[in-house]
Amino acid sequence: MKKIISKTEYLEWVSWNSVYWISNVSHWKLYEDDEHWLVSFDHLNYEFERLLNGYKLREKLRAQTGQVRISIIEHVLRSIDSRLAE
Repeated sequence: MKKIISKTEYLEWVSWNSVYWISNVSHWKLYEDDEHWLVSFDHLNYEFERLLNGYKLREKLRAQTGQVRISIIEHVLRSIDSRLAE
């Protein structure tokens, strides 16, 4: 079975993570053209769709919280630096 995934809808990170985690359920091969990711499975199942949606959500959250994460990291590093300077 084959699954065609639009590159405009799913980023490369989302596609790779999804096929990686489906490995314990099905063998797969990932191909690409200019507009799509093409995934060939031994058998296609609900689990892959669940993984695609989960990683798509993670990617959106990562994009939306990027600046907050950077601010936290900078604050922690400044705190460590000030403690080491004491």
